[in-house]
Amino acid sequence: MPKKTGTRTQRKKSVSKKEKSVPAKIPVLNDAMIQALLNNSHDGIVILGDEYRFEFINHRALAIYGRSASDLIGQDFRNYMKDDMAKMVAEQYEKRRRGEDVPAIYPFRLLRKDGKEVTVEGRVSIVIGPDNKPKTIAHLLDITQMESDLSALEESKTRYKLLIETMNDGLAIDDVDGKLIYVNNAFCKMLGCTPGELIGKHWSDLTDEMTPGDIKDKIADRKIGISESYELTWCHKNGDIVPTIVSATPYIDHNGKFIGTFAVITEISAQKDAEESIQFYLDLLTHDVANQLQVIMTSSGLLEEEVPDSYIADARQDILAAVDRCNRLITKVKRAGQIQLIPLSSIDIVEVLDEKTAVLERVYKAKIHRTGSKKKIMVDADVLLGELIWNLLENSARHNPTDKKEVWASVKSKGDSVFLSIGDNGPGLSDTRKKNLFTERSHAGGVGLKLVRQMIRKYGGSVEVTNRVKGNPSEGVNFIVTLRKTK
Repeated sequence: MPKKTGTRTQRKKSVSKKEKSVPAKIPVLNDAMIQALLNNSHDGIVILGDEYRFEFINHRALAIYGRSASDLIGQDFRNYMKDDMAKMVAEQYEKRRRGEDVPAIYPFRLLRKDGKEVTVEGRVSIVIGPDNKPKTIAHLLDITQMESDLSALEESKTRYKLLIETMNDGLAIDDVDGKLIYVNNAFCKMLGCTPGELIGKHWSDLTDEMTPGDIKDKIADRKIGISESYELTWCHKNGDIVPTIVSATPYIDHNGKFIGTFAVITEISAQKDAEESIQFYLDLLTHDVANQLQVIMTSSGLLEEEVPDSYIADARQDILAAVDRCNRLITKVKRAGQIQLIPLSSIDIVEVLDEKTAVLERVYKAKIHRTGSKKKIMVDADVLLGELIWNLLENSARHNPTDKKEVWASVKSKGDSVFLSIGDNGPGLSDTRKKNLFTERSHAGGVGLKLVRQMIRKYGGSVEVTNRVKGNPSEGVNFIVTLRKTK
């Protein structure tokens, strides 16, 4: 096809990548320009020649050394370092001049004229000078303050971590969704868990007290900046409940954004135990002892009436029985007061169990089914371990209305734990009663179960109430006590 007259094909001149990447041309520099460039640099710059000697040092480097040019030019740089540091830097200097591969950037310390030691970061290279000799060029950055700040920060972090990990109260931090991102040692110990078992869990999974609505309200309050303190009961890994006071505060980042909750958890088990004990002793006086006094007063009145001799005999028997019950109550209350005063030791649980089952068989005519280990098993307990076992055994017999009382007693060892099981053929308990047997204000269990709960807690163990026959609560209850085997 012929080209149109008067037109010319335009071709764009192609530019190669090589042409595009050509750097700006360096102008010819005179001595004054070079001096200005070197002395106005924010870095200290030194040039070292043969024999470790300074050949040039700029103004910033003189300030770092705290000396004048006449102090340094021609001098050995090792003279301005402590011996161990001078040896290390000299080795780098020698290897670099021999062409060996050494780090180009590394920190070292210099001695100023005033005796103060400063830390610098050196960026070092080697070139051939106009005299055809190798020259070491070092750019020096004073990082003394930075190093001091980092050291102070690390020290602060160490103190903070030490404070957090040794505090008696629990500390937990969660994210915006309520999932735990940090827990300290005290909180882990409080729940009998490791950090790995808690991190990533939603805090509400560790308590049975919060409804979905409660949880939503708590998170909403934190998001709008509300702090609060409230009581919350957590679930220990072994099934125990752990009463606490939670002091929750919004966790805000440096931009003012809500990123979670910071909570200090204070265990109040001792306080709750004290409150329970006070209420328990009050109930004991107003109910158990008062009932026995009423029996004594009523029966004493019969002694003054003209009634048949059989009535008089029954009244006397009732009075003696009531006095005996009062004495037993007083003895158990004394035991409750002694629990915390007696030190833990190593006790053979098998020997104690066999002794108490033999007594139960004689006193209550109960048939004993003894299973499990017959060999010695040592547990962490005290001299009141027999009281604990006797209260469980007696509870199985005294509150069993059947004519032929039967008790199943077993002790087994597994790993670091020892399991004591005591069951009966009584009428059993509902699931609600089993769950609340050790916590409800009930007179059915009396002082005995109060003692059992206190002792198990002291021994670092746990107790569970189940059906003796699985799936059939009417066949009696079974107490399973877990204790720690002596190491």
